[in-house]
Amino acid sequence: MDTPETTTLESAFAPLLNLDTLIIRPVIAIDDQRYEILSPDELSIIDGHRFGVWGRRINAIAESDVASEAEEAELEELVDRIAKRVAVGVPAEVFARLSGAAKQAIVDVFTGLLLGKRLGLAGAIAKAVGTNGAIGDQLTGESSSPGSSGSTAAVPNGGWLKRLARWFALS
Repeated sequence: MDTPETTTLESAFAPLLNLDTLIIRPVIAIDDQRYEILSPDELSIIDGHRFGVWGRRINAIAESDVASEAEEAELEELVDRIAKRVAVGVPAEVFARLSGAAKQAIVDVFTGLLLGKRLGLAGAIAKAVGTNGAIGDQLTGESSSPGSSGSTAAVPNGGWLKRLARWFALS
């Protein structure tokens, strides 16, 4: 049986970040055939930046009340480009048969995988600085009042999670 001292000692030496050099690609099914898609672990720094730029542009077009024909064409081209880059195991003839909605679904799945990876890194950073989720307290040096269960201040609009979602077109 673990004692509290043993548990604390073990967690003190637990890795903050677990990196694998073996890449395991996720699999999607198209017409009951399994195909690999790109793993977020395979992205170069440049590719990660490109996906972020493309995702932000998709989000900007999608959020506009009225998109011009040129913007709609750009949106379709961006989704097509990202889906093609992500669907590395999908043959060209199979990819050509996919609808726009199916291509968007591939982009959404990859975005979710990428976002999950980024959230894991954010969690590792929070754990490394010992915040247990209270990053604001660590950065300002202030602690919440022990006699108060909440704040009278307005909830901030934005933050890390919202920014990530916006970058990868999830919001």
